[in-house]
Amino acid sequence: MEEIIGRKNEIKQLTDLYTLFYMQFCHKATTDENYWTNMMGRPLQNTWYGLAFERVCMLHIPQIKKMLGIDRIHTEYYSWRSRESLPAAQIDLIIERADNLTNVCEIKYSQLPYSVTNDEEMRIRNRIADFVAETNIRTGILPTMITTYGIRTNAHSSVAQVVLTIDDLFQ
Repeated sequence: MEEIIGRKNEIKQLTDLYTLFYMQFCHKATTDENYWTNMMGRPLQNTWYGLAFERVCMLHIPQIKKMLGIDRIHTEYYSWRSRESLPAAQIDLIIERADNLTNVCEIKYSQLPYSVTNDEEMRIRNRIADFVAETNIRTGILPTMITTYGIRTNAHSSVAQVVLTIDDLFQ
């Protein structure tokens, strides 16, 4: 019974990128032969870019570990969602490391270097606080941003102690 309960709380993701794209944009009941082009710049397409970038990151964990310098350290990785906070906090990628550190990764797609706003900094800090409180984790926390083109230096960018870019996924 415990195994069934544990599985109920897992986060499952379809990871075949072509199937996901096809189901979202090609399989639509539309007569618009330029559907994808006509969606450019709209929220649906922008949301797709963000989710697709998250999936690409999840398919490149070995490269992320290499760029973090932990490719030879035992790790466990997963996504996390709060069962207690409202709204439910969610962390894109957690990498628990055998060296008693944990990378708490926020994955952000942007067409330019990502600008961390005051609100975004507070969301990241609150997510980390919720994660620590709910999991009782006792390791050091390394807030990590994985973005397409890095982050723009500003008053809130120091929330990320580690920054990786899309180029780091293909090293």
